[in-house]
Amino acid sequence: MISSVPAYHTYGAAVPQRKPHFGKSDMCLVEQGELVKPDKQKNQTNGFIGFDSVDLVAMLITILLPQLIFAAVYALMSFYFHHEYPALTWTLILLIFAGVAFMGYVTISRMLKDADGRNDHQAVWAAAVFIGVNLAFFAALLYGYRNYGHNMQPYYDRMAMNSYTDVDASTMEGKAFMDAGMVNFKAGSHVDLAKSTGFMNLNMYCIAPIVSPGSASALYDFWAVGINCCTGASQNFACGQPLKTDLTTGGLRLMSASELPFFELAVTQAATNYGIKPSHPIFFHLVQNPDVALSDYRTNGWGSFLPALAFFAVFQLFVLIGAAMVVVTVKSRYQGKVVR
Repeated sequence: MISSVPAYHTYGAAVPQRKPHFGKSDMCLVEQGELVKPDKQKNQTNGFIGFDSVDLVAMLITILLPQLIFAAVYALMSFYFHHEYPALTWTLILLIFAGVAFMGYVTISRMLKDADGRNDHQAVWAAAVFIGVNLAFFAALLYGYRNYGHNMQPYYDRMAMNSYTDVDASTMEGKAFMDAGMVNFKAGSHVDLAKSTGFMNLNMYCIAPIVSPGSASALYDFWAVGINCCTGASQNFACGQPLKTDLTTGGLRLMSASELPFFELAVTQAATNYGIKPSHPIFFHLVQNPDVALSDYRTNGWGSFLPALAFFAVFQLFVLIGAAMVVVTVKSRYQGKVVR
């Protein structure tokens, strides 16, 4: 009869039992002679798991917020509000800059957080937004101010001044037109090339007196001007629009305070060279039609706004694409949602 009682060695030690073989997924623990089955292993998903709703919102913010800042700053710097309310304009600009700086603080705070895998890519979106709003702010500030100085400020300044027609440059004194923003000279008026000259100070500041047809001029108070459009010698002056002298010739008032002193020195030089005595010289950019020429300033100023906005939108699109590629890389490096 075979006994069911296990055999023992002399010293009472149990006969070693062969451990059962389990695969890695069925690994067991042997604790005090008992088999203990471990908890179900956690299933994990590797690789990129796609963009979620938070990513989509971040994409919209990345593309739209810099656009809004660019449009706001460019418009504030370029147009009527800047001309009429400069102090308020700069106050609003500073407030927008404060918002941009706060975004920088939020971005840096997010990037300095400890990595947790699942939310690391949010720092990428924060950095993309911060880069976008900084570029938008400073680009709009620079190009908006440039547009204002080149186009809109001359337009607004001249519109705020008076306009005169049928001005006889040979007989009328300049002091009667000190508030002129634009003038239409008597038909046939032209520049007297024999008395043209130029004053050199890094650039050549060119002048020539405007005279009416007929008898010799008694006064020389109206001067056509330009920069780097003459040699400084007599009979050499190619400034302003090509003119048809049988039609009415007009002029837009010189508005640059920085250029005015050099043109005044050129008049002093011409007075010495040609023996003339201007009493109250005023300066004009000679044009065929002052109304059309002034309207061109406004057209050019407003016409630069939409192309600048479109160009920045294309640039920001590349920023968005670059940020999305980095997000894909970051999300692909951590293991996805834990399924219990």
